[in-house]
Amino acid sequence: MGKTGLLPEHERLLEGVHIASAGNALGLPLASVDLRSRQSMAQQALRWTYVLRSRQRWVRDAKVREQHQLDARDTLRTLGLGDDGLRALGQAPALVVRVPYRHEALCWEGRIFPWEYVLAAATREQRRGATERPTPLTVIRELQLQHEVEGEWWPVPREAVVMPAWQALRVLFVSTLPTELGERWTVEAELKNLAAALPPEVPSPRVLNYPSLDELVAELKARPPHLLHFAGMDSHQGLRELGALLGKAALVEAPESDEAGAPGRQQLIDELLADSRRLPDGLLLRGSAGYPRLVHAQALARAVADAVGTAPPYLTTLNVWNSAARLAPMLIAEGATRAALGFQDAFDDSLAEYALVQLLRHLFASGFDLPAAFGRAWEEVRALPESVDATGVTLWLDGPVFVDPATRAAHAAEGRALAAAAAEVAAPAPASPEVRCAIEPFPELNYAVLHNAQPLFKRFVLSCDAPAEAEPLDVEVAVHMGDEEARFERRVVMQHERENLTKDIHVPLTADVARGVHEAINTSLQVRVSQGGRLLYHDSHRLRLLPVDQWRDNRRDGQWLPSFVLPRDPAVVRAVSQSQRYNRVLRDDPTAGFEGYQCVPDGAVVADGRIDEELLRGVDRQVEAIWATLLHDWQLGYVNPPPSYSRQLDSQRLRMPSTVLADRAGTCIDLALLFAACLELVDIYPVVFLLEGHALPGWWRHPSFRDAYMQMTGSYSGAVQADAGGSSAANAQTVPWHAGRASWDEVRQLIAERKLVPIETVRLTEHCGFVEAIEAGVDALNDRADYDSMLDIITARQRQITPLPLLRDAP
Repeated sequence: MGKTGLLPEHERLLEGVHIASAGNALGLPLASVDLRSRQSMAQQALRWTYVLRSRQRWVRDAKVREQHQLDARDTLRTLGLGDDGLRALGQAPALVVRVPYRHEALCWEGRIFPWEYVLAAATREQRRGATERPTPLTVIRELQLQHEVEGEWWPVPREAVVMPAWQALRVLFVSTLPTELGERWTVEAELKNLAAALPPEVPSPRVLNYPSLDELVAELKARPPHLLHFAGMDSHQGLRELGALLGKAALVEAPESDEAGAPGRQQLIDELLADSRRLPDGLLLRGSAGYPRLVHAQALARAVADAVGTAPPYLTTLNVWNSAARLAPMLIAEGATRAALGFQDAFDDSLAEYALVQLLRHLFASGFDLPAAFGRAWEEVRALPESVDATGVTLWLDGPVFVDPATRAAHAAEGRALAAAAAEVAAPAPASPEVRCAIEPFPELNYAVLHNAQPLFKRFVLSCDAPAEAEPLDVEVAVHMGDEEARFERRVVMQHERENLTKDIHVPLTADVARGVHEAINTSLQVRVSQGGRLLYHDSHRLRLLPVDQWRDNRRDGQWLPSFVLPRDPAVVRAVSQSQRYNRVLRDDPTAGFEGYQCVPDGAVVADGRIDEELLRGVDRQVEAIWATLLHDWQLGYVNPPPSYSRQLDSQRLRMPSTVLADRAGTCIDLALLFAACLELVDIYPVVFLLEGHALPGWWRHPSFRDAYMQMTGSYSGAVQADAGGSSAANAQTVPWHAGRASWDEVRQLIAERKLVPIETVRLTEHCGFVEAIEAGVDALNDRADYDSMLDIITARQRQITPLPLLRDAP
């Protein structure tokens, strides 16, 4: 250990993670570097990572949020923080998580830990005080770089940052969006908005559009930037979108190691997505053979560091998902930047742009006081009506925020000098009441999306620098549907600098053409925004309406599959009626009916959540009765799906239960939806499992099992695989009812505990028994590589995801 006792507190060597505040620059120590402490922190890091990335299940439940606040306090106690320390943290408006760095494999758990949420949740009640809302808390992270000198470890000395005059400031924007995704996604508006946030004296930013790693390195060597920005997609999101667009044969160039110059080989995207250990955090750049190249976080950091040499950027911002835990700190660790900002996981794109724009504005206004600028920008983001619960932005620095008085005075003097110099260059222009429109509609819409009141637009954002002075605006949106027209109109009064109408704009769905269309039709979407008689935006956009029975298995539309579970379809009612006789026989009760979970008496749940197995069999026998009817009475066969006539590989036409009965046949997903609808009708909670090219249903054996699943108050350290390179928890869940690929371990555990039962409904076409079909369902979920997601139908219903009101053909 280095002899740092004579150094100021903020410069002393860290042996483990510390939580610093204005009154304690060294910080309160948490887990140290001994193996036991690191294992404890790793377990908690994995648990909280999964819980937060699945937050959509519980974030709107006040009681569950309160329980997670208590759990957060218990977690900090487990990591060595006493009650006195917790009280001290609760009194601080800003905290800095100080993490030591010697090499990537050491203390990685401290870097991936979601400190922002855990610290905010643990201190929320203390910060509430006499007011109803808690006072804001800003959390910043410091990575203390350490090196070995003559057998002892010391903090790496840091050179003072010297910013040039604004006229000499170099800014570089890098788009990491693969060319193949250019029709669906764009970063042009983001780059334009960030450029507009720079003072007019700053030269126009240079832009690299989807460069190769060599091209990026060459640009960085030629003109090392002071501000560096990456926009686009991280490796997890980018590969998933490429796979959905291009199909199973899509290729990517993947490196054989983390080294920047490591040779790569072409691999199937599906193979990488199936194995989280082979998909570390990183970015996608253009490969040598034209395929996207996966660049790991550390390889990117080393390449950037070698290129910029002794002149690293002052700040690097990464507007890509999953960039806070590894991409951002690795850039600092390798000397590629002095500070880095990233996002913890999924984050609203337009909101992220707003946060970055505000950060730049405050950064220049404050004389490049980055912690202060970050604090102000984050407060403004939190003040918006849009929810940012349990997620956020992470700022990493290469040096301490809280320092001794002498250092603080020197920093303040430098900041004043920079601010004074800036003021001499040009006085800031007065805020303008002019309203700017950022409008981007979806080119295709599915009726299920409209039915569930989902957005017509990728973005519909109105922004204004002086909202109090802006006149009200009139917004009109019209969708033409044959002889009918669906309209939305609203008068908007600017309350904030940014008014996001993306999720507010909806149209009525009473038009028969929308509910009865059998093939895709082309129509138009008209948008008009005016202010005081002046037209700000007016355009007609081409819109393709997909058939009402067409489902898109992608990130946006796949979650609406519960709307195709139709419990009131006449065929479902008929199936349940036919099942009554089997139900009575199986339960050996001539008076038995379909009472769902009422066959399990109140009070049957014991303290540890278990229920007597014999009581649960009453639920299972009701399910078996439905199986018997579909097997023996319906005599179903298997058939391929109807043609979708779509260029997209993720489209499939679905059959209603009445169609399945009429044809006596269906696909795997048709049969899964039919069975789930029957379960929902008898009040047994169904789920639908989506696998690679396959689907099957399942059911919860008791409501308490589903409640525990939704509340996520257990230990989930085993549900995530993680190490210094990556994590399997990326994008675990984006809506409350749809658990993604990362939920496989949790789902398998629920099945092993006999709380959740899958059943292979394709076995209906093979005349298999009930038990054999369950065994086949369990086997189908054995392979992590095949698993895609699980949809909980009852949760979807609770969130108003209702069955589609489909129109039938006239006889």
